Amino acid sequence: MNKDLYEILGLSHDASENDIKKAFRKLSLKYHPDRQKDKSESEKKEAEEKFKEIAAAYSILSDPEKKEHYDRFGTVDENMMQGGFDFNDMFGDIGSVFERMFGRSNRQSQPQKGQSVQMQVPITIEDILNSKIDRDVKFDIKARCTECNGTGGNGIEVCPHCNGTGQIVESYRSGFSIIQNSHLCQHCNGTGKIIKNKCKKCNGTGFVNKEISVHLSVNYPRPGQTIKFPGKGYESKNPNLPNGDLVIELLYGYDTNKYKISPDNFGNMTIYEKVDVPYYDCILGTGKLIGSGTFKHKLANGKEVSVSIPKYSQEGQQIDIGSFNGLKYKLVIHVKLPTYINAKEKELIEQIKKENS
Repeated sequence: MNKDLYEILGLSHDASENDIKKAFRKLSLKYHPDRQKDKSESEKKEAEEKFKEIAAAYSILSDPEKKEHYDRFGTVDENMMQGGFDFNDMFGDIGSVFERMFGRSNRQSQPQKGQSVQMQVPITIEDILNSKIDRDVKFDIKARCTECNGTGGNGIEVCPHCNGTGQIVESYRSGFSIIQNSHLCQHCNGTGKIIKNKCKKCNGTGFVNKEISVHLSVNYPRPGQTIKFPGKGYESKNPNLPNGDLVIELLYGYDTNKYKISPDNFGNMTIYEKVDVPYYDCILGTGKLIGSGTFKHKLANGKEVSVSIPKYSQEGQQIDIGSFNGLKYKLVIHVKLPTYINAKEKELIEQIKKENS
């Protein structure tokens, strides 16, 4: 290998063992063949060569004896390369890294508990004002097919392509190194089994959709809050294994441009509601002293309150309405300007402008 090994990994010659591991991890994931599926053939070929080059460089720099020899002489003794290089031995099973990224492992062929699922439920300002959610929520889960009992059909055989492992292992030589790479078996989709006669009800998946209902009861609900229902997630194909869990996340189910919810420095929550107020009311106010009195405003929970706009109110000015179930409620003034005025209004405004100038 004529190229500088440190340069291949994007490192300086004083790189630590941890630096070498991190660089290899990053580059091997980037150029891994499984991540090139959407690329052109030339790009796939280029990535494959790069991947081999990176792996070969790491095989030398990760071995203290080989690294010392390379650092001293700039080359690697061929006798030191005997035994090859196993991709799965790289810094403690890099296979686990790909498993986390791609969800692949030969453990896929083993029975697993049901999959946990997350569902999002919108909450309203009314829910928050009432400090309570108390309702049933329906959703679909993947349930074990009763027709085939989760097997997906009959005539099940061990996949001849991966010998039941769910993984295809490929080996190839790069210089003095032998590199092993594994990827999901496309013939059995990682299950390790092939079904000759697929179940018509579930089309060989072993699962069907099933609607279930859970009762959601939450005191003092807040957006972003999560509630866990153990055993209410997807069923397992194996009837002896438990279901997954259901996690419900509460989301904003209201107009976030109109309503804002914010805690103060003491953790007390305040609801801010933006209200449109005509510009003349912002100037004159709506107090009884000018004869117009207060106006009625309906809050998000349906409660009607009397509101008085102070004279010379400004954009963003807040009006304290009170507290409901421990929540402060404030109105935020939005000065509403007209999009059209008639001749009389224009004349009056021009007169005001003239007097003020």
